[in-house]
Amino acid sequence: EFECWFASMCTTKCGGLASQADSRKAKLTEMCQSVEADWLKIWKMFSQDEIKWFKNSYPSAEVEGSEEGSEVHYKQAMETAKEVSKKELLCMTLFTIDDECVKWPYIRLTK
Repeated sequence: EFECWFASMCTTKCGGLASQADSRKAKLTEMCQSVEADWLKIWKMFSQDEIKWFKNSYPSAEVEGSEEGSEVHYKQAMETAKEVSKKELLCMTLFTIDDECVKWPYIRLTK
């Protein structure tokens, strides 16, 4: 599922979002590699434009008519991947945006 999301980001050029690597790469690297930092700390590093883009672009919208407590999502596997590995997904998303949406063939971490 992460490959699907990565391919979507590449295809859409990350919605044209600007890299913020200069201001957050060091902190993002530290938090993504930390076993102490949870997904919420990564989420708080997203800009308002990135939050809006992620919510509109990540393919797991809730299907209308779902019963409360037993929600069904479009591409349920994508929703499950997000919930199971949310921190990894959010880290991958920000690293991809900050690498100018796949300008390099690998994720660049700080040294």
